[in-house]
Amino acid sequence: MSDYENVFQRQELHEMFTSGEVVPLDDLYLIEDTALTIKELNDKIIFYKDYKKKRSLTIDNEIKILENKINFFKKVIVETLKSNKEKSVKFPGSCSISSRNPAAKWVIDDEEKFVEVLKAAKEDGEKIDDILQEMIEFKIVKKTADKLLDAWQKNGKLDRLLVDSNVPFVHKEIPKTSVSLSYVKPEEDDDTIDPIPVPKKETTVVGDGIALSRS
Repeated sequence: MSDYENVFQRQELHEMFTSGEVVPLDDLYLIEDTALTIKELNDKIIFYKDYKKKRSLTIDNEIKILENKINFFKKVIVETLKSNKEKSVKFPGSCSISSRNPAAKWVIDDEEKFVEVLKAAKEDGEKIDDILQEMIEFKIVKKTADKLLDAWQKNGKLDRLLVDSNVPFVHKEIPKTSVSLSYVKPEEDDDTIDPIPVPKKETTVVGDGIALSRS
């Protein structure tokens, strides 16, 4: 494909994408450049993801440094208020600052052990229902559920269940046709053509130094 054809093809793909209408290409060979266009876009996505990750790490580090500074300077303010026996101070036209001493909070270090202690307390007659709640949680295993639904669909049970429930609790989604792309690596891309073997000529020397050749 020439450079002119390549540019024209990219423009055609761009116009198709802009219109949002998926239509077949004019020729089957045009699929090659479409696939290469997809590869370029994927490479660009990988580049942006790597760039975003590096930038994100840098920004996260900067944010952490700033947060550490903020927390440190807040401690300076608290200590300054304490040393001056003040709980608040106001600077007209600038800012106002106040300190407070929040109530201490319990930290549960081992939930399993604490649950055992609560159960024992319940057996002793203490009311702890508002603290300890027993919950039953169900989780659907999708892989095995699919097999069961396939069996129910074949024997007609699923249709009966859907009619009886009046609620479409499941439906089968028809998958869209997918396409798989694989690209030849540069080192694997060998455009060389094996040379056609040339038949050797048999030479016979005759009188007066004349050579006759035949294939």
